[in-house]
Amino acid sequence: MADPLCARQEVRRQTRKLTQRRDDVGAHLARVHASLQLDGMEPVQGALADLFASFGADSAALKAAALQLAAPRLGSRVARRFEPWVGAEALPRITPLATRWSLIVSASADTPARSRRCSADDSRQLAAQFLADFDVQNGPAQAAFLDHCLTCQDRLAFMTARRELLKRQGALPAGWEAVQKKLEGDAV
Repeated sequence: MADPLCARQEVRRQTRKLTQRRDDVGAHLARVHASLQLDGMEPVQGALADLFASFGADSAALKAAALQLAAPRLGSRVARRFEPWVGAEALPRITPLATRWSLIVSASADTPARSRRCSADDSRQLAAQFLADFDVQNGPAQAAFLDHCLTCQDRLAFMTARRELLKRQGALPAGWEAVQKKLEGDAV
């Protein structure tokens, strides 16, 4: 992968271009390319959602090419959600396909709270960081992690860390069952 700082700067440069001309095909494609140089799928999904919102059915070839470029990073489930929009009108300005990296589109209200607050990439990273801290018995890290899970309703991070802790030690530390019950209650 390219230098993340350079890739981030390129994403920002292309984003600035789009604030002035949202129909700039070159800026959209350059932003998708630069987003592919960053970790995770959220930057790519955000750039692709903006491209799909900027062009309609008459730009089906452009949208198909951009989706083909981004699909390996997006994963099959998210890529399939973009497919119906390839030959359709522009993606609505409010859509569940938007991410925090989107400029032109915004996440819809039916997007899960966890997705609006942190991405799946963030959840996995938080769980991995917590597990690394847990190995050295870092109590404040555990409290901060559980607080994050409750505040953001981040069931993905919680369940990822929970599964690994059960593998490692067969039982959960104090407080985990209460957090799990609260998260399950929020799911209803």
